[in-house]
Amino acid sequence: MYSTGHLIQRTRAAWYASFAFVALIFFAGCSTARPPTAILRNAELEVRAADEAKADELAPADLKNARDKLARAKQAMAAERYDDARRLAESAQVDAELAGAKADARVMRQAADRILKKGDAPPSDAESESRKPLSPSPKME
Repeated sequence: MYSTGHLIQRTRAAWYASFAFVALIFFAGCSTARPPTAILRNAELEVRAADEAKADELAPADLKNARDKLARAKQAMAAERYDDARRLAESAQVDAELAGAKADARVMRQAADRILKKGDAPPSDAESESRKPLSPSPKME
């Protein structure tokens, strides 16, 4: 039969094998997270689009939030904290979209205000001339 020493040795070997298996699964699970490069790229594009929409002038707080989160997402990416990087990049993208939408809305509001203000003013000479008929109207006798 088996000696006590042999059973202890086999039990230890089973424990070591179990521990190694659990450690392998744990570390494999940690390394399966992929870098969120596409999400980060989309966030960068959205921040750039908000810049082009003049969000730095018209919605500066939202654009600053987006830039800060994007910078933190890049730092998390460099540190291989991919879940944090993904979360921050998605949040940066949403903030940039908000900044762009606010900037666009403000531009539209300003244009509408100019149109309304112009509607209250009397027509200019050129506008009055353009509204006259091209041919003289027939006189009724």
